[in-house]
Amino acid sequence: MNQWRVENGMFIWQQEGRNVVSGYAVAVLKDGESIDTRKAEMADRTQESFRDSIGQGTCMVITYRTDSGLRYQQKLYVYEEGFALAKGSIYREDGMPVCVKTVFPLVTMFPGPETPEVFRSLEAKMLLVPYDNTMWVRYEAVPLKPGRTSYDMTVWYSEESRAGMLMGAVDFDTWKNAVRCSGRDARVMECVCGISDAGTHDTCEHGAVTEKCVESSGFLFLYGEDYRTLLETYGEVLKKKNPPLKWNEGVPFGWNSWSGLAMKINGDNYQEAGEYLGDVLRPAGFENNGITYVNFDAGWNRLSEERLKELSMYFHQREQKTGIYLSPFAFFAGDEKMQEEIPGCPGHVFEELLLKDNEGKILPRVDGAVPMDVTHPLWREYTRRILQKFIDWGFDYLKMDFLSHGAMEGRHYDRNCQTGRQAILEGYRFLDENLSEERVGRPFFLSLSIAPLFPQGMGHARRFSCDAFGTAEDTGYALNALTYAWWQNGTLYQYNDPDHISLYRSFNYERATDLGEARARYTSAVISGTVMMLSEDFGEKGKTKTKDQEKARDRAKELCSRSEIQTVAASGISFRPVSSAGTGASSWYTARIHGRQYAVVFHLKRIPASYTLDLRAEGFSGEQAVDLWTGKAYSAEDGKLCWSADQPDAAFFVID
Repeated sequence: MNQWRVENGMFIWQQEGRNVVSGYAVAVLKDGESIDTRKAEMADRTQESFRDSIGQGTCMVITYRTDSGLRYQQKLYVYEEGFALAKGSIYREDGMPVCVKTVFPLVTMFPGPETPEVFRSLEAKMLLVPYDNTMWVRYEAVPLKPGRTSYDMTVWYSEESRAGMLMGAVDFDTWKNAVRCSGRDARVMECVCGISDAGTHDTCEHGAVTEKCVESSGFLFLYGEDYRTLLETYGEVLKKKNPPLKWNEGVPFGWNSWSGLAMKINGDNYQEAGEYLGDVLRPAGFENNGITYVNFDAGWNRLSEERLKELSMYFHQREQKTGIYLSPFAFFAGDEKMQEEIPGCPGHVFEELLLKDNEGKILPRVDGAVPMDVTHPLWREYTRRILQKFIDWGFDYLKMDFLSHGAMEGRHYDRNCQTGRQAILEGYRFLDENLSEERVGRPFFLSLSIAPLFPQGMGHARRFSCDAFGTAEDTGYALNALTYAWWQNGTLYQYNDPDHISLYRSFNYERATDLGEARARYTSAVISGTVMMLSEDFGEKGKTKTKDQEKARDRAKELCSRSEIQTVAASGISFRPVSSAGTGASSWYTARIHGRQYAVVFHLKRIPASYTLDLRAEGFSGEQAVDLWTGKAYSAEDGKLCWSADQPDAAFFVID
């Protein structure tokens, strides 16, 4: 039986008569007043059946009161699907507004002997989920420690048995949420609404919410025998509440300028890359439904409007599509530019649309940029004009970067936006409205680059890591994200974006990428979900190619012409990791696509190593495997598939 019990201000979630988690709730007001369900008086208790976007079940509502007239209402949901949810509301008996600083819908008690063993184990791991994907942050599965913080969600589990419990927010319209280990006992978990710290890049405290009734985010609780299934179930729950932005044109295949050219981008090397993409790689199989994208990254603004329109029209005539880049929430120009007039807004300067603190001071730079106030009408007009230019120039794809700036805490122009989460939702909605297919008149792909994980569904794709280039180290970094974020593909966003795919040389590396490294990097992108954007310097129109440019062209043709691997990429299906890996990445990943069984393995060190996959344990039938990269056949012994390598490389097995 799945149920909540209530005892002396404590809430106990039980499955099959066994306590899984128990705890209490706390709300803290701006003036320091608080209410703790363990210490407050119960005023009312009801229970009723419900049906919502997640599912159906029963909800218990318990109201607590203090002598000062403060009320806290705890709602405890149990779903027929086997999971539970807790959320709270704060209000005053006299109907006057409350100003709420922080809410803890559940603070767990340390696990007792009646709780599952995984919660009492000293070897249990907590998955630290980054707030966003900037500054080369990564996912970490680490032991419990006082103060450890995971943003919006976590899963607490055994790496050996895989059993564990997921705790995760389901509402992202008001609060920045977290699950963190208490400072008094690492085994005590605090579900927090109202976090603002270095991990969220905030220099101001989280905005207090003032309403007649202030509601926390709901936190979902899932317990089960495989943490991977818990993460996938969580994704499906969030998909029901807020489906990903739908894209009907298939996985984008193409080229992005950043890794190959960075700020060396110009009209001629952009045109050369697009022609090579269309004339050589597309016939070789690097395409989806015959379409490839030729995408500018940062630096496009050094070209004239006439040249940009000319290039976009040129590639449309070749039945290719074009993309461009923008950081709509971040001001990168120098301080001296703050007093320059905003184009299209006579009499107004950029300083007016920058986000300020409560004393009216401009917020400090983060990642080199000052946050813009996305609730300001000047920002809306300035951004609207830029987006309209992209539409008029004929572009079909927009990579949006540094979006975390739009969620930073501060004093917003629109006083109804009391928190950074409320503000970024306004910014996202404005972008979506101006770039919707209905308004643009053609499909327009929205790719989120640096962006918070939540609120989800505000773009067709989101990059699941920071920048990843072409070395084995870069592949390992991208695979760390895949190891812990594969479940976000198709649930939070239509596609996970594994970043640009560098196969020969990135602009910021002295040495070229080895063939095995390149094979591993390409494979990591194929199995991510995915967005397939190559990024190389293929030369410049009208100029003789250098040796490096010729090698980059040959490398791309060699790796982009394997038809079955391209079919897997075009499926848009993310592979599942076989194992957890601490702060690193799983070696093996599996998937079933179009009735075929696939297993992929990576070796990312320059020393020999062997890898074994238990096919039966992963639910595979058959014991014959062929590596799609080399064509070599392998036979599993006793259901175990073995592969070894001396240098960085990957194998892509189809299993029969």
